[in-house]
Amino acid sequence: MDSPNPTPPPRSANSVLGVRFYRFRNLLRKQWWILALTVGIGLGWKGWYLINQPDYFESSSELSVPEEVKGLEEKSLFRTEYYEEYVNTTMRNLQSIEVTDAAHRRADSEMPNNVSEVKITPVNVPRTMIFSVTGRGTDPDYTRRFVDATVEEFISFRKSQRKGAVGEASGDLQGELETSRKELSARKSEFQIFVEKNGMAAWKEQAAGASAFLTGLKAQQSQLEHDLLRLQNLKPDQLLLSTQPLNLGGGNPGGGPTLPDSGAKGDAGFGGNELYSQFLEKSRLLVQKQADLEERKAVWKPKHPKLKALEREIEGIQLNISVIKKQTADAAASRIGAIKNDLKSLEVSIATSTEKMNEASKKDNEYSRLESEVNRLQKQEEQLVADLRKVDTKTGLDAGLPTIRRHATPPVPVPRGTIKHLLLGLLAGLASGSLVLFLMNRSDDRLSSSTEIIEHFSEPILGQIPDVSDSRGTRGLPLLDQEDERYTYAEAFRSLRSSLIFMPNQAEMKTLIVTSAIPNEGKSTIASNLAVTMAASGARVLLVDADLRRGDIAQLFDLDGRLGLTSILRGETKWKEVLHATKYPTLSIISRGPVTNQSGELLLKPAMLTLLDEFKEAFDLIIFNTAPILATDDTPTLAPNFDGTLMVVRAGFTSAHLTKNALESLYQRQVNVLGLILNAIDADMPDYHYYRYPKYYAA
Repeated sequence: MDSPNPTPPPRSANSVLGVRFYRFRNLLRKQWWILALTVGIGLGWKGWYLINQPDYFESSSELSVPEEVKGLEEKSLFRTEYYEEYVNTTMRNLQSIEVTDAAHRRADSEMPNNVSEVKITPVNVPRTMIFSVTGRGTDPDYTRRFVDATVEEFISFRKSQRKGAVGEASGDLQGELETSRKELSARKSEFQIFVEKNGMAAWKEQAAGASAFLTGLKAQQSQLEHDLLRLQNLKPDQLLLSTQPLNLGGGNPGGGPTLPDSGAKGDAGFGGNELYSQFLEKSRLLVQKQADLEERKAVWKPKHPKLKALEREIEGIQLNISVIKKQTADAAASRIGAIKNDLKSLEVSIATSTEKMNEASKKDNEYSRLESEVNRLQKQEEQLVADLRKVDTKTGLDAGLPTIRRHATPPVPVPRGTIKHLLLGLLAGLASGSLVLFLMNRSDDRLSSSTEIIEHFSEPILGQIPDVSDSRGTRGLPLLDQEDERYTYAEAFRSLRSSLIFMPNQAEMKTLIVTSAIPNEGKSTIASNLAVTMAASGARVLLVDADLRRGDIAQLFDLDGRLGLTSILRGETKWKEVLHATKYPTLSIISRGPVTNQSGELLLKPAMLTLLDEFKEAFDLIIFNTAPILATDDTPTLAPNFDGTLMVVRAGFTSAHLTKNALESLYQRQVNVLGLILNAIDADMPDYHYYRYPKYYAA
């Protein structure tokens, strides 16, 4: 049973890469000469270079530098930053213009007849102060002498540098020392004036005393604020009975409160205060009298004279207690006022002391700054004097200079590197050719696989017809036969038939057009084999060749094509008179007829619509083979009258932009494009999975 598959499944990334690689491989097979040409050019270029390259000779010498390098005595030479800095400087100097020009002058004066260009390459032996100086030139003797001259001129160059550096360093140190001494004298004078003006000799003691005094004032202020808060919040009874005594008798001579010993046993209320003693005595007496009164009430009558006297005595005691409380409240109010006055005095004293302390702090900071500056300048002067003593012109010129470790070696020939150069030419040619082929492949938008169709178009792929060009004979590609041995080819058309049969609204799909964007895409063969496949299923099929300029349906079926659709549209004959039967019982054909250049006008005649209606009554399916869309306007003119249109795309032949233009032309006419048919596809394409087993189809 045929399985409909109108659209292939989504392609994976591996499938896409496989298709692109396969395209590139096919391009390489066809355009291999491009790669051969670029490889030949690369090899020829390198061969020409080798032929014209002179023979070179190399000679090398060695320099060594003492580790006690001038200027690095106090630094570790092999600390990375200093080591790399010194090595890089030495390498630059060996290749500098000053050294090479001097070396050329020396070598030219000694060997005037052997002058040639020599390239110097210095190399440092890792983690050492040994430098290898290699020269490469075309004259062996001159190369060797030039290497020696380069080493000698480098040593002279460094010696002249050292001489200038020592003299310059000495002069710089003398100038710095003089400037430092002047600045030190000025700073000492400024420091002495400041000390005398501000009396800094006894300042430290005064500053410490002022700080202690300010601390005492703040402590007194804190205690007074605490006492004030208690006096304002406690009632007279609470003041009298408080377990934390308060001094209500006034402040001390210094403006602060008199602080009693709050830890003394037996203290309560005012401590030894007279009011407190009276309050305690009256309270005890009141309790005693009230107890006596309660006892006498049980014996004496209410109006008993002694009972009345006892009640009056109790009232007197209560009055005395009230007076004591009032006196306590008055004393507390008086003390609150005194504390507030003391706090105001303390605030003034604290502000004054704080201002003095800030001023003292500024003086102290200035004193410390001046003292630190004087000490710094003294140390700087001592260091400059020590550095100046170290600078010795005689020893400075010789310390750290490079020495010749080995004079230039006998020159040896430099290998020409023939194999290396040829390999480079080969690789360059391969890379250039591959790049050209890659650009050709990327610029070629011809569609070769279903993966590329999916990338460029939204229309479904209704069929994929494999390439069977090897079965082409002298009369062209044979049409399908009932026992056709091209199994995959026949199965592809059965799959196309299934895709059409199982499409939505298939019952209304009676008229089809098979067309293409440009000529030679195989639309006539596709239309013919589709008609044969449909007829093989039992449907009454009519195949009409509507390509009135170059239609070849008659030749494909080996029919007499002198009369056909052109004759019918001109009214020269009836369609039944030119209807051809075939070896397929249910397949009939109307050929093109005489060639005409007025196909557009003929297809627009009303007789065309009448003819279509008659065809629908007589047949189950009518297939029109029409002209390429971009070659004539016949198909866009005719297609709107049909139920559907099939677009044939020949693999590796039709470009994507031409197919898009053709589809756009159809969509502008409101044509129902059913899908695409990919023709002549390479069955070895990586994404062509449906037709992998021809023997299975043959079974």
